[in-house]
Amino acid sequence: MKRIAVFFPGIGYTVDKPLLYYSKKMMRERGYEIVDIGYKGISKDCLRDKNLMADTFNAVFDQTREQLSDIDLGVYEDVVFISKSVGTVAAAKYASDHGVRARHVFYTPLEQTFDYAGEGTKIVFFGDHDPWIVFDRIKELCESHDFRYTVISDGNHSLETGRTFDDADNIGKIIRETGDCLFD
Repeated sequence: MKRIAVFFPGIGYTVDKPLLYYSKKMMRERGYEIVDIGYKGISKDCLRDKNLMADTFNAVFDQTREQLSDIDLGVYEDVVFISKSVGTVAAAKYASDHGVRARHVFYTPLEQTFDYAGEGTKIVFFGDHDPWIVFDRIKELCESHDFRYTVISDGNHSLETGRTFDDADNIGKIIRETGDCLFD
């Protein structure tokens, strides 16, 4: 069976950071072909400016489309999109725009992600101390879309608390839950 996992990072949260690193390791162990999306020329300031955020989304969409243009996702029996922050918007929009029946893992999705999130398996992780989201709104969107979700207590936009051992435990919990959702 042909399987592929595509990783969509955030701005500043690269595929080498814990959530995506361990997710990628898990998917590779399961025999998935791995594709990493990367974004160039994106300013972290976009999170503070709505006009810049719209430009950022367009740049991320364009770069995603370009990087996936040579991959025929239709030949894969299982497609998994694992994404973080702005990458969750790109992953959901790409799947929606291209009719990709992907299973999604959304780490710290932005509200705009839900504009494109269609049918299929979705698991969402977000923190209750994330300064880049409105917590109650993301929770409401998860519930209205019937998405499985986990809230990380005291978790920020990286799902970290600032307490090393709690953060290490949380990463293990998140990766186990991701695997349970995808493979059980």
